This record gives sequence, C-alpha cells and structure tokens, in this order.
Amino acid sequence: MTGNTVLQRFEITERLGAGGFGTVYRAWDNRLERDVAVKVIETGAGSGERVQREAQAAARLNHPGIVTLFEYDFQKGRAYLVSELVEGSTVRQLIDCDGLSDRDIAEVGADVCEALDHAHSRGVVHRDLKPANLIVERRGGAAKLMDFGIARLTDAEDLTMTGDVLGTPYYMSPEQARGAKIDPRSDLYSVGVLLYQAVTGRVPFDAETFNELVFKIALEAPPPVETLVPGI
Repeated sequence: MTGNTVLQRFEITERLGAGGFGTVYRAWDNRLERDVAVKVIETGAGSGERVQREAQAAARLNHPGIVTLFEYDFQKGRAYLVSELVEGSTVRQLIDCDGLSDRDIAEVGADVCEALDHAHSRGVVHRDLKPANLIVERRGGAAKLMDFGIARLTDAEDLTMTGDVLGTPYYMSPEQARGAKIDPRSDLYSVGVLLYQAVTGRVPFDAETFNELVFKIALEAPPPVETLVPGI
C-alpha cells in the first residue's frame, strides 16, 4: 500500500496502525498539499453498510474534540475514509508508559465528555470508547475522539440486531455486553472504565472468558480506586 496513490490524490506514505475495522495510513493530499490520515477498509460481504454508517456518523460531527472526516469513497473493493491527521499518542500508549499525571487524566476526561455531548446531541453513539480510540495531541495536549467505526445512528435503522455484541469487552456497559439496546449512557459507562484504568493502571474487571467478564460487569463492584491508589 505504501507508495500507492488512492482516490486520484492521496499518496500513501506510512502505515500508522490497524484495528478491527481497518488499517490507517499517513498520506499526502496532492491537491490541497497537506498530510492526512487514510483509513482503508476491505469491503467484504455485508461490510458496505457498516462502512457507510461510519462515514455518515462522522459527517454529522464537527467538534474540536473529534477527529474530522474529510472524504469517503470506494475504489477496487476497498473503502477509504480520509480524515485529519492528529500528531500525538493514544491514551492507551500514555497509560502503558505512565505518561499521564492526575491532572492530565482529569483533562482527558473533560475533553472526551465534551466530545460525547456533541456526538450524542446529534444522535450518534460511539459504542467502542476505549484508550486506543482517544489520541492526545502533541501540540496543546487536547484529547480527540476517533474511530466511529461501530457507531450507531440513533435515528436510523440499527444494523446490529439485538443479541449481537460489538465493541471491546473490557469497556462495555452491562447492557452492551448482553447485546441489549444501548443509548448514550453506555458511552458514559465506558468513559468511567477508561478513567479508572488511567488512574489505577488496570481495568475494573478482568476475566479469562467473555461470559465470565459479562457476569462480573453485570453483578460485581470493582475495587475502589482509593484502595489501589492511596491518596488519589
């Protein structure tokens, strides 16, 4: 992929990372002469609607705490989502290297809540909020929410049937883990899990199997933060 030009104007220069819904590259926009991020998604059977839904969700959102989508198109069996390129580190990376102070964590929490307030007011639920989907800018230190790959438009037909589970298990609300209908409150639960992990270095619940994890999320209380980090 590196060195190729896609959509007649974006020259792929570097692979940045991959997730469950695609691979992200740094690219050069030959028309506007700027660096961008290009997410490439293989459009297998049944994936076209999900990719289009990601673009529709992102297109509704215009907020400094949310990565901006510039363009969306298909080419040769692949979908391309072109967005602003944010230079920085994900909250996941910062947690792993102990790179967040208590004040930093509070500011990340404020940033993500403001971004979610904007998204929720426009009928968009993220559904996969986790440290890897938050990036802290190298300049200014603001956190930006990215990857609405499994977001649900609350006023559109839900492509996930009740009983299906999408998302990252450790950060799921109890209703999401059960495959039940969710609303914006599910995202707020995930924010709580994310901040708990940022402060303590661990997720509230851990388990060897998905079913065991769902049981703990639904019925147990996590260890209080102050018992894990005295003086917090």
